[in-house]
Amino acid sequence: MLAHHSPQRLPFAPGTILASRSYEEAAATLNGNLSESRIVSPQKRGARADILFNLRTLPEIKLFGACWGDAVSVRSTPLACWHGILPLAGGIVDLRADRQVKAGGMILFAPGHEVDVIWRDGTQAIVIALDNRLLRSHLEAEYEMGIPSVVERVLYIEQEHPALVSLGNLLRLTDAEFRQGQGLLSLPVAQRQLQSLFCENLLHLVPALRSLPERHILPGGLKRAVEYIHEHLEQPWSLEELVRISGVSRRSLEQAFRDKLQTSPQRYLQQCRLKAARDCLRKARPGDVQLAELAYRLGFSQPSHFTTAYKQAFGELPSQTLARFF
Repeated sequence: MLAHHSPQRLPFAPGTILASRSYEEAAATLNGNLSESRIVSPQKRGARADILFNLRTLPEIKLFGACWGDAVSVRSTPLACWHGILPLAGGIVDLRADRQVKAGGMILFAPGHEVDVIWRDGTQAIVIALDNRLLRSHLEAEYEMGIPSVVERVLYIEQEHPALVSLGNLLRLTDAEFRQGQGLLSLPVAQRQLQSLFCENLLHLVPALRSLPERHILPGGLKRAVEYIHEHLEQPWSLEELVRISGVSRRSLEQAFRDKLQTSPQRYLQQCRLKAARDCLRKARPGDVQLAELAYRLGFSQPSHFTTAYKQAFGELPSQTLARFF
């Protein structure tokens, strides 16, 4: 459980970005390190600020250890990230719901929501800011799907929740690795793997994200066919060739696609080609990619067919993806 952290040792040190008695300086520090703006207000006259912020960063995740001293109100503009507050000592009050989260629990805000909370006297907490684009990329890469609609914009998670217990273990591991200095987390590949673990943990914390398809160990014939598709996305399509590679009958192969992947071989190929196109557009600069050429290269007979299929799959035009990620 997260409350096992000693309140005398704030996580993610060394990594102190602020030690101050100024609320204004604290607000400026937060606004300089997060995408949203925040307004900070002490809750009583003569409040004694005793502010300490530690910060450790991964490419698309920020991890804070934070304390304010006396009680303080923190309000934000609409969030661009998943924002979790995990009190280690004291408690957090969500003013909109008039609900308190005590040490060991967690309050989790979805993107688009506004934070409006009070940190009680002496509260120390871990704050996690996970970029929504990271979750989207993780779902696309691992599950070939977008982010499902999330109705509950604020979640209150009890300390006994299995996913919160796992998150506590993950945070302790991350804290320990950061303290090693030039340890595993100095390597980009380790950072990517760690970010994936945080995303998987988030999927188990949010009910709307739990209805994800399970990843299966594919039977041999289907596995050979899937691997062939991924290795030959830009080559001419032939179902007969795919059947030959799989080593099973056409009927058996099509049935395996329906049973295990809930699609047909043709549709699976198109999904893979569209994902490859999206990956290409997200990495390219405007002018580097000709959309018509990309469409033909990935087997679409007409650029208009590619544009239509792409928008149906990702909710935006190829040109919009190219512009958005530049």
